[in-house]
Amino acid sequence: MKIDDIKRILIIGSGTMGNQIGIQSAMHGYQVSIFVRNPAKNDIVWDDIKKRADWIVRREELSREEADQMLKRIYTTNDPAEAAKDADLLSESVPEIPSLKKELFGKFNKLCPEHTIFSTNTSGLLPSKLAESTGRPERFLALHYNNPVFITKTVDIMGHPGTSKEVLEIAIEFNRRIGLIPIILEKEQPGYIINSLLGGLMGRALELVANGVATPQQVDKCWMSNMKIGIGIFGIMDNNGLDVGWEMREKYARSSEDKQAKAIYEYLKNNYIDKGHLGRKTGQGFYKYPKPEYKNPDFLK
Repeated sequence: MKIDDIKRILIIGSGTMGNQIGIQSAMHGYQVSIFVRNPAKNDIVWDDIKKRADWIVRREELSREEADQMLKRIYTTNDPAEAAKDADLLSESVPEIPSLKKELFGKFNKLCPEHTIFSTNTSGLLPSKLAESTGRPERFLALHYNNPVFITKTVDIMGHPGTSKEVLEIAIEFNRRIGLIPIILEKEQPGYIINSLLGGLMGRALELVANGVATPQQVDKCWMSNMKIGIGIFGIMDNNGLDVGWEMREKYARSSEDKQAKAIYEYLKNNYIDKGHLGRKTGQGFYKYPKPEYKNPDFLK
């Protein structure tokens, strides 16, 4: 298989990340099928895709005509067999529940052509822990897209010991062709590079807030003013989604003797998760959207 054989992209997971990956691929001429697991969400998915297309037009990355043509290259379906037909590259972005990912990989292994490359957008799981469930471990790797895809324009590319060199090379070139910068890892690392760096910062930031030392806004003011950047740690967490990796956080907090982890878990659960305040995608997290406080010119005064 060669890079020019990649023509149709299959997206499993029609949320924040799956839709963005689909749009980024369609922007650069690829045909995209998005598998929507819940038929009740069909309209929600398309509303999200169209809003993101409008945003891209406002940023002048595409003209209105180009955006309309891009949308014609995106197809959504609730039928897994229809979604899998003629797929050359599969990108999975479902919640961080290993059993769910494995179930879907097993299902689509039976439906996709033998040549289809499988990839996961997991934030914290290692591809080696999922590889066997795909039924094609040599054609499987992690392609982790950073949120928002259209701004960060980076993708972490991480194989596992069984990933073929050919598949890695195709994945690298494909992502270059959709306008992204490949960040290539030489070995498996939970959280890749950026999340490994940010994870420590996010943990300490949550610790400060959960312990009542400071508010999210004060932590972000400190970070933004010192680092001279336009977004803080809690703003980044809102962009990522507070529910990302929640199952793992919950499991660890309940089984561990780590008092600090429990305090952070309770703080997030009581103030955000239980209230449905999951960040930008729900309109509220640590900030309210679409006009978060940190975007106000007076925020750093």
